[in-house]
Amino acid sequence: MKQKIELGIWRIFLVWYAIGIILVSLDWLPSSLLWANAVFLYLAGILAAIFSMKVFGNQRGLLFSIIIILATISAESLGVHYGLIFGEYHYEKDFGIQLFGVPITIGFAWLLVIFTSMAFFIHLLEKKRSLTKGFCYVVLTSLLAVAMDLIIDPVAFKAKQYWIWDQPGFYYDIPNQNFLGWFMVSCTIQMVLYLVATSKKFQEFEPWSKKMRLLYVLVLTMFIATALFEQLYLAVFVTLAFFVAIAGYSYYWRNRYDFTEKE
Repeated sequence: MKQKIELGIWRIFLVWYAIGIILVSLDWLPSSLLWANAVFLYLAGILAAIFSMKVFGNQRGLLFSIIIILATISAESLGVHYGLIFGEYHYEKDFGIQLFGVPITIGFAWLLVIFTSMAFFIHLLEKKRSLTKGFCYVVLTSLLAVAMDLIIDPVAFKAKQYWIWDQPGFYYDIPNQNFLGWFMVSCTIQMVLYLVATSKKFQEFEPWSKKMRLLYVLVLTMFIATALFEQLYLAVFVTLAFFVAIAGYSYYWRNRYDFTEKE
């Protein structure tokens, strides 16, 4: 029964995504349907939470998901109110219910980013831990988070005005502090997750790891499609270069080394 529900949520997301990528990327989404953006993020975040429950167990996975949502909303709130961590900005369009001046959907978006990034390097959580493994896991997953933001922010700011930056930066007028903030917030969360993850055979839920990697690519594709339509070509190039380099490194490691046996 549980598996059917999980698979049902995945299928609903795929249908929602198929419709959304056309409406959003081509700017055909009417203002009366802006709530659909929030539903998209809720569905993506729920899928990430399901993956978290598979990695850490049902209770701990759900608890970690809730903590990540609250922690990232709190971090975003510091930016909205005080210009800390990410820089000074404010939200323009309706993303649903807010907490601390930040749409709750943003917490679900962070859940998506954290666990889809984890899925690319899930093999580093197996067997004995080491400083080298931990460093690689934290840095690489956090770079994947930044890669996602390299396309999200230009589209959300320049094309859609979902939020507005109140201070300048060299990359599409987005402050440099924002990308450093994304990296540091992701590093903090991924470091904790690396330390609390128990050693287990992650091949047991490899089908869901594949779904999470696909989810990352699907979301990236939606923003890239929108960026191309809006002629944000630099954002597309930089994002793809970042992603291909990191994901390619992940693929190389997974196929060249057996991390379940070493160390």
